[in-house]
Amino acid sequence: MEIQGSADRHALLEGMNLPMLGLGVGTALASIVVAAIGTAIILRKYRGTQAQGSVQKWARIGWIGFVVYLVAYIGYFVHRSSPEKVAYPFVPGDRMIARGDYNGAIKFYGEIAKKYPDMALAHFKLGMALRMVKAIRPSIRELKEAIRDDPDAPEPYFALGSILWTQGTSEDAMPYFRKGLELDPQNRQRAFFMKIILRGEAERKGQVKPGSEGRPKLSPAAPAPAGAGTP
Repeated sequence: MEIQGSADRHALLEGMNLPMLGLGVGTALASIVVAAIGTAIILRKYRGTQAQGSVQKWARIGWIGFVVYLVAYIGYFVHRSSPEKVAYPFVPGDRMIARGDYNGAIKFYGEIAKKYPDMALAHFKLGMALRMVKAIRPSIRELKEAIRDDPDAPEPYFALGSILWTQGTSEDAMPYFRKGLELDPQNRQRAFFMKIILRGEAERKGQVKPGSEGRPKLSPAAPAPAGAGTP
């Protein structure tokens, strides 16, 4: 799922579900090989017999139908693999957030996420709204879904890491902050995230006790995705 107006960095393949497309193409190639071998065996069996002409005729008809099917099959996977572009659908929910109506925003973002289940930004916004009302488990679930749908967006990593840090240990948050900084090395909260990463490494080595008595009640919010601000 792609929000309309976002940058097209790779022209042809930007946003495509390449594993799905690869599955379709690979299956089609495998079926062509199997069909070709089967056809060769059958034609060889009937070569020189009275049925040879009839068998060749039906083989040609079968291959024509097979090619038509393959074109439709590959077309289906290309369609499913291509990003669906939609206009920015979050304006009402963003306005609810701005006036403090978090429950209304949760309901609205939830409807968008249900309508577009592969739209990472919908799950990210829903996860952040759930975090605001301290619905931690659902928030974590939505942020993980946002990461699955768009593993190259840094914001869900920072948001999920912040929740895991406030709810658990620095070691819990460390891999998410580290991945976020890998994707966004110039993030304005880099010093904060690096501090937690270093503490997480110390926790893992047993150099400090897991957790932090000085942990704030709420960690800094993750920055909004580029181009996704409230109009």
